[in-house]
Amino acid sequence: MMRRARAGLLYVLLAGSVSASALEPTRAVTPPHTQSIHAGVQAPEAAGVLISGQAPASVSALRGRVLIVEFWASWCGPCVQSMPRLDALRGELRQAGYGERFEVLGVGLDDTLDAARRFIEVHPVTFPVVVDTLGIASRQYGVWRLPATFLIDHDGTIEQIYHGYGEGFGDDLRQRALSLLQTPAESVGAAR
Repeated sequence: MMRRARAGLLYVLLAGSVSASALEPTRAVTPPHTQSIHAGVQAPEAAGVLISGQAPASVSALRGRVLIVEFWASWCGPCVQSMPRLDALRGELRQAGYGERFEVLGVGLDDTLDAARRFIEVHPVTFPVVVDTLGIASRQYGVWRLPATFLIDHDGTIEQIYHGYGEGFGDDLRQRALSLLQTPAESVGAAR
């Protein structure tokens, strides 16, 4: 009998605490790796071990240029399409005279440098490619899908974010990059 009374009392206490806690408001906490990044904010640093192309090969070193930062991985099927498209865009804009004002930076997210190097050997590009094996940059950018592409203006502000690769990606990115390149750097900062 005493056991039943204790069990009943325990049940009432537990049910009461669950009910009370269920009614209390909760505060959602965003883990550091999913921090919100959006157009209009300063681009965080993205760097790593340079495996292809030439330095400078980090967001901070390329500040002052219109920059496309492409997060990719060797196991990402759509990256096989997006990387050559970005390389073609880079070639086109360099040929149009924007070489000193524009760059693409590839940031690989593979766990090993060897996997990333094999991908670049099979799918070569002319832009600088680094590998962030620790995932620091991907956490700072809140990358949740690959490829993840960030268009950054002269002053380091994110202008556009693309998650994934699909129809119209290349044309839209080209149009937006050209618009930024055709706007003098001074007027971009003044417009903010």
